[in-house]
Amino acid sequence: MQIIVVSLFVLISSGNVLWTEEDSKVVQFYQEAKSLAEEGEYSQSLKYLNRALGYLRQSPVSDPLRVAVEKEIRIVKGKFLVSRYQERMKLNNPNNKNLLLPQVQEPDDVIIQEYFGKILAREIWQSFEVDDSTKHFGFGRRVTVLPKSGISLLIKSDSARMRAVDAASFSIKKTGSIDLHTGSYCFYVEDSSKSLLISSPLASVEVSSGSSFACMIGVTTNGGLKVINLLGKAVLKRESDSLELLPGQLVFSLPDGFSRSMDVELSTLMVTSNLLTGFQLPPLFFKKLRQQAMLQALRTTKRFRTVVGDVKDRESFQMKVLEEGRP
Repeated sequence: MQIIVVSLFVLISSGNVLWTEEDSKVVQFYQEAKSLAEEGEYSQSLKYLNRALGYLRQSPVSDPLRVAVEKEIRIVKGKFLVSRYQERMKLNNPNNKNLLLPQVQEPDDVIIQEYFGKILAREIWQSFEVDDSTKHFGFGRRVTVLPKSGISLLIKSDSARMRAVDAASFSIKKTGSIDLHTGSYCFYVEDSSKSLLISSPLASVEVSSGSSFACMIGVTTNGGLKVINLLGKAVLKRESDSLELLPGQLVFSLPDGFSRSMDVELSTLMVTSNLLTGFQLPPLFFKKLRQQAMLQALRTTKRFRTVVGDVKDRESFQMKVLEEGRP
């Protein structure tokens, strides 16, 4: 890592490389991130690295600066996870840092309401596979939802409800703060005074509303977030910008900002999404969602049958328009 950056500085000073203003900002953010990481400020370090990566999204994957930044992100993320785990272990079990705490000591921060398939819970307390005898788990667990599986949860402290399906991995760190590593999720918050801070490997967004709200959030392959608002007027906030998302609107949150928003048909989601239909019990907001879908249908004058896929950057994402009669 350091060798790559030093060699770049040498080339710049000798005049062999055309150094742009954006490149200078990348190096500035990179150096600040390195200093913060050395001081153990891993969260702040990742913020600077993500800002640096935002300037490099259009660069080739072989670009030395991009290679250096992406590698440093992986290193700092690993150190961050280890430090969080060690701090939690030290707090709860100061006499033996290497011993996982017994499940009998695990608090009931998160209630398991329903599950199907295979769900694994690791870290901090002894690992276990969710079964009919498992009723809850504590903040800090890393939960893995295997393919063709799903779990429905209640976060007690803020009465937020959460669903995850099909190859999802997440950690509920504390009240209102959730790390999403991979997969797709559905959230419902009834209390208008509550908000959720959702973080992915390379992006984070705070979701709030002046009323109850529901949304679906997925982690993109480049580490960003795909947000579909289902209910209520959602306010999405980042460090540098914010936007309002109406029911039926989709937006990507990426390291360099929000993408443009687009409309999706709620009535189609209601019958195709496993997050809404894959469980025995429908979500609590399902009746309100049906009403919202009817209102959207009345306002809609033209429809296109499309599939929205992944995202490359804030200006472009994958979309396929389907022919009539094709699935």
